[in-house]
Amino acid sequence: MTALIATGHLQPHGVMTHPDTVRVFDAIAAHGGTARFVGGIVRDALLKRELSDIDIACDLKPEETVAALEKVGLKVIPTGIKHGTVTAITQAHAYEITTLRVDVVTDGRHAEVAFTDSWLGDAKRRDFTFNALYCDLDGTIYDPFDGEIDLREGRVRFIGVAEDRIAEDYLRILRFFRFHAWFGRPPLDPVGAEACRKAASGLRDISPERIRDELLKLLRSRSPAATMTDMIGFNVLPVILPDIVDTARLRIMEWLDSTALADPAIKPDPLRRLAALYRPSDNFEDEMLAATEFGRSLRLSGDETDRFAAMIANAHLISPDISDDMIRRDLYRMGADAFRDAVLLAWAARAAIPPRLSSSENSRWQNLLQAATDWVPVTLPIQGRDLLSAGLAPAGPQMGQMLKQAEEYWLANAFTPGREDLMTYLAAENAVKLQE
Repeated sequence: MTALIATGHLQPHGVMTHPDTVRVFDAIAAHGGTARFVGGIVRDALLKRELSDIDIACDLKPEETVAALEKVGLKVIPTGIKHGTVTAITQAHAYEITTLRVDVVTDGRHAEVAFTDSWLGDAKRRDFTFNALYCDLDGTIYDPFDGEIDLREGRVRFIGVAEDRIAEDYLRILRFFRFHAWFGRPPLDPVGAEACRKAASGLRDISPERIRDELLKLLRSRSPAATMTDMIGFNVLPVILPDIVDTARLRIMEWLDSTALADPAIKPDPLRRLAALYRPSDNFEDEMLAATEFGRSLRLSGDETDRFAAMIANAHLISPDISDDMIRRDLYRMGADAFRDAVLLAWAARAAIPPRLSSSENSRWQNLLQAATDWVPVTLPIQGRDLLSAGLAPAGPQMGQMLKQAEEYWLANAFTPGREDLMTYLAAENAVKLQE
């Protein structure tokens, strides 16, 4: 067994000290194994960030890990047992536990693995130095590739030869830039960035689902625009998103959603940021269809695709000079959340074009957002059954047309007409038509 040498210590906190966590570690130890935290949880603990995903490496074979955990009454799910991963479930947490392994065969997308008892062998197959950090339950750190130094200095560095790590899985190109957005400081590691540039065409063989996940994770970082610009410079972004022009709108969007606006309803949103990157269609009539197709090509969910396409289409309806009547109409039609999305996207698009916006124009944009905050949803006071009972229209197209007519009158009068007012209006209008 190739052991690792302890290199330091951290103060465990959060889930690392939870009784359920101790129970998992003790169960593996009682079965003759060693368990250690690995990867993101160690990285985040060193940065004193909130801990979420709980990844554990151990030197037991998968079936031994299952037996050890079940012996103490823990629920175990074989989530990826072919690759050595099982998940222990407690009332409070889920623990992903993976047997030490080495890659045997890789093709840039998938890997065949063999289990090992070598901690160093397991570390060598990982992507970046700070993702090969291990930690005992008591906080003892094992850092075979100086990942802690890289983390402290904001450097994302491949383990070993960058070209080899990328050739094992081309998705690591996107992970390189994603981790830089979250943990790095400029400049990019030049060796890693150049290796990504040379291998960028390999991303065409990666599934859209995996690309989508990495892209949205990157866009969740506080300031993704600078990294996206680097991805354009190293010819990575054009391979996966040919509909991207530049990052000017994204820079404005991230400034709006994370810095400029003290509005609890506005937070960094990866889908809205993706819309800021997207190149709108030149033909507005085809824009909703084009945006929908883009969302589907990226394998966004149905709800995400609908929201994305609506943002792209609705942004063209918004300007800081629209009337109060149009604001009410748009809020009624879109809802406050979609209206807010459209305002932010339209604002970012306008601010990205010189000259710089005046303070008065920025104030008008903010007034639109305030209108969304103040909006109280309203419902048309009449329904089809009201028209039926009054004998104004039979069910079918005529009823739909009459409800639309009532809605237009209601909107034009700032939602003030009530049910009786609308019925009187429709009866009068219907009488006029009958006379004609």
